[in-house]
Amino acid sequence: MMMDENSRSWYVLYTAPRLERKLMQHLTVAGYKTYCPMQTIYVNWNGKTKEIIVPFFSGCVFVEGDLKDMTPVVASQKAAFLVNADGKELTIVSDKANLPGKFAQLLK
Repeated sequence: MMMDENSRSWYVLYTAPRLERKLMQHLTVAGYKTYCPMQTIYVNWNGKTKEIIVPFFSGCVFVEGDLKDMTPVVASQKAAFLVNADGKELTIVSDKANLPGKFAQLLK
């Protein structure tokens, strides 16, 4: 398979919903590239419409880096790697723009 020079190997992390930003901050400070696609939703709150920005995949954060070095940071933040059917950490080889689409295909 031919890889584009922008394609990278991303791991999928799962954390509690609404803790995605905190996990991303800790991983970024530790020197890892993170990505969490966001979407804008509108909710009615006490008769007013509020605009809220939420993750596209609730509880999921994509991170690029060395698995061995990343594991202690992930464990300290009460997060876990998503695994495939073989029990190995789920890895997606893609550029950042196509990452959500490839992840959505894996969820089918």
